[in-house]
Amino acid sequence: MTARVYEHGKRLALGAGATSVHWLGDAAYFALGDGALKLASAEGAGARHELHDGAILCAAPHPDGKRLLTGGDDGALKAVSETGEAETLLKTRGKWIDHVAANANSGVIVAGVGKEAIVFRNGAEAHRFTHATSVGGLALDAKGRRLATTHYGGATLRLVLAADDKGTSLNWAGSHLNVTLSPEGDYLVTAMQENELHGWRLPDKIDLRMSGYAAKTRSFSWDKRGRWLATSGADRAVLWPFVGKLGPQGKQPMLLGQREALVTAVAFHPSEDVLAIGYSDGVCVLARLSDEAVMDMDEAGEGAVTALAWNGVGNLLALGDEAGRGAIIQI
Repeated sequence: MTARVYEHGKRLALGAGATSVHWLGDAAYFALGDGALKLASAEGAGARHELHDGAILCAAPHPDGKRLLTGGDDGALKAVSETGEAETLLKTRGKWIDHVAANANSGVIVAGVGKEAIVFRNGAEAHRFTHATSVGGLALDAKGRRLATTHYGGATLRLVLAADDKGTSLNWAGSHLNVTLSPEGDYLVTAMQENELHGWRLPDKIDLRMSGYAAKTRSFSWDKRGRWLATSGADRAVLWPFVGKLGPQGKQPMLLGQREALVTAVAFHPSEDVLAIGYSDGVCVLARLSDEAVMDMDEAGEGAVTALAWNGVGNLLALGDEAGRGAIIQI
């Protein structure tokens, strides 16, 4: 089967490995490992903006919906527009910014710097939450009111705008890295150093353990209803069911798109039960949950898929890999 990129897509030369990609309106913003931001659209490649002295380690849409937040290993947190105009929100010395989260509903921005989660409101720093160990991951709930921060020994949940909130501790031994909150805010799930996931049902702090991965989970994606959490880190996409009181506890996951290569990126369609899956060899496919049918999006390349995102209406898929190959594919 011919990969869809050749018939319904635009191939992109990004110039460096992609660390993430995000849609703002009709433009895809590729954050790159050389510190630049590359724009693209359904018509093909757009402008390239030089931003950081070193890699862009994290990125997220700004609450204003018009700019992209980028954090770099140069210690800078910036907000950049489509024209390349960049505002520096924070500049640290000797520390990199490798986590950022933002929410349009509350207008909150949070950056992870060392042991601190730094909260911004209305373009200015509001307060900081300090942890005993380095921040492993950040996530805001759908309303932008609660902040989940991971670290060694578990996670901490706070009201993000309450500077004096000491937080609710969720304890589990080990290093907790990436973190995600379910759309309804009932579950918090972390990726651990030990190639497994740990979760909590928040109303009653019930522990949930999800194991069997060949590698660390670096990509999460919830479906539109919050019923499935898709994850990377195995030779197929692993989808855990989050229905009923105990979520995935005692249940088997759905497994989609098995290949010899490992899954490195996942992205649910914004409105359909369809999952985009990227692999360590550069292949990208779409998998339909109803019948597990798979459609090829892109063929193997020279690097793992590291950036994968749908636009708002779900008719365009942006992907990029660690070797600097990218694409915009029409669905």
